[in-house]
Amino acid sequence: MEETSKSHNELLFGWADYLLFTSTLLMSLLIGVYHAWRGSNSTSEYLMGGKSMGIFPIAMSLAASSISGTTLLGTPADVYLTGTMYLWMPLAMFLCTPATGYLYLSMFHRLQVVSANQYLELRFNHIVRRIASFLYIVKQLFYMAIIVYAPSLALKQVTGINVYISVGVLLSVCTFYTALGGLKAVVWTDTLQIFVMYGSFITVLVKGSMDIGGLDTVWQRNFNSSRTEFLNIDFDPTTRHTIWSLVIGGFFYWTSFYGTDQSIVQRFLAMPTLPRAQISMWCNLVAAAGIVGLACFGGMIVYAKYFDCDPLTSKVIEKADQIMPLFVMDTVGSLPGLPGLFVAGVFSGALSSLSSGLNSVALIVLEDFIRPFFPLIEDQTATKITKGVAILFGCINFGMVLLVSQVQTILDATLSFNGAVNGATIGVFSLGMFVPQANSIGAGFGLLASFATMMWLGIGSQIAKSRGLSHNQLKLLRTDRCPLFNSTASAAISNGSMNEADSVFVLWKISYLWYTMIGMLIVLILGTIISFLSGPQNPQKLDPKLLCKFSNCFRSSKKAGESPSDPKTDDIELE
Repeated sequence: MEETSKSHNELLFGWADYLLFTSTLLMSLLIGVYHAWRGSNSTSEYLMGGKSMGIFPIAMSLAASSISGTTLLGTPADVYLTGTMYLWMPLAMFLCTPATGYLYLSMFHRLQVVSANQYLELRFNHIVRRIASFLYIVKQLFYMAIIVYAPSLALKQVTGINVYISVGVLLSVCTFYTALGGLKAVVWTDTLQIFVMYGSFITVLVKGSMDIGGLDTVWQRNFNSSRTEFLNIDFDPTTRHTIWSLVIGGFFYWTSFYGTDQSIVQRFLAMPTLPRAQISMWCNLVAAAGIVGLACFGGMIVYAKYFDCDPLTSKVIEKADQIMPLFVMDTVGSLPGLPGLFVAGVFSGALSSLSSGLNSVALIVLEDFIRPFFPLIEDQTATKITKGVAILFGCINFGMVLLVSQVQTILDATLSFNGAVNGATIGVFSLGMFVPQANSIGAGFGLLASFATMMWLGIGSQIAKSRGLSHNQLKLLRTDRCPLFNSTASAAISNGSMNEADSVFVLWKISYLWYTMIGMLIVLILGTIISFLSGPQNPQKLDPKLLCKFSNCFRSSKKAGESPSDPKTDDIELE
């Protein structure tokens, strides 16, 4: 076995690592300053990039924002603990691409809305729109806290810097360039950051696999531990990763994310035409799925290195999410600059997702909560307000980190919470688009009922996991080659977790991958039933552009600069 224990000093950053790491942060700041200097003070320029963004930067920005640091740290840790079933996730991403591009995205481009939730006001009323907007803000607060916490764990592992100090640095840098440069700064920093993510991850994985003995050794050690699992077809919804949960559940998760999340829709609407936006979606698929695949492969390499001395059981690390940074330092720690490059990649993922969230929240607050009450607000004043909102929410997120620091694994927590909220969101959009008889009462009640149910389910699940609940797919972790450590500890920990699971409420054991689909079905079923009981909407009185039919969902929209013919949309179009 390779020697994996090193002295504390050898596991810390050197000057070259700090140089590369700080250079990435500095370049992000400079991009924000540049676009603040070059751009105009108009709200359209600040929030929508003047609707002139190109295919390549939007595609790279989408990929960077959809990945974040949770994928770079959480996915390898998950594969290390449970095996390779997560490799089915890129298929779900592929299947969601046409559904997103030709259904939801087509609708938004056709109506030329600015905030995705404007559709809900056109289809239902302003109350449904504001409920959805409020839930989105709540979701973003928790989500941004998680994606800030993840890279801070990595930085602590390789530098010893306190988590909350690195959280403060990350939030300060991101809030500054987002508030200063607007959407263009966000998109172009994302483009830089996706290349940093790819470069750092590939470099570490190539060096790591070579040190272990090549791909044959990686495969053999994973195969011998039953981690090379690809055909789990268990129909039990409490089984965390199966083909069904990953492909079907993952399809609904990614469709809700790409199709209705404001931070993503905002980028699509920043492009002049629908075909360009659809092309960027397909390009994003290649980049995002590639990172997910590399992260899964990274988990296999990490296990191959620590296959007979698990750092988690032997208390070398505190949480499973720290295993990738430990692997980096054990693998390339002696090569100046490479650890810094990896941490820069993880921080790049966090910066991209955080900046997208701050920018989208600023737009939601302006368009859904301020402009309706102050329709004559001056453009320069509106721009200043959005910058202030971005700064405010950046500060609030520092406090939110305290709430997410207790999660078991960041990948699980991220997808659980996002899936719970996104299910309600995609449900109400789908209700409006595909159920002509749905009315505002059914939509509002279904949205709130789904959100409450799924939050209860998600929070209950996380509490159960924090108290020791484990799932039935954890693989054996060996400690027989760990110096001065009892090799039976791993089995004892596992058995204790399984006994704890017997007393947990059964619904809290449902795989997090089903959350989005369950939330969506709650809205569709309750919303339809309540609509019919309270007096269904007359489809003849609806603008046909608000419904998704083959004749209007599968055709190209006109250029973004043209106003839609429906006078209702003209009233709320961004000036």
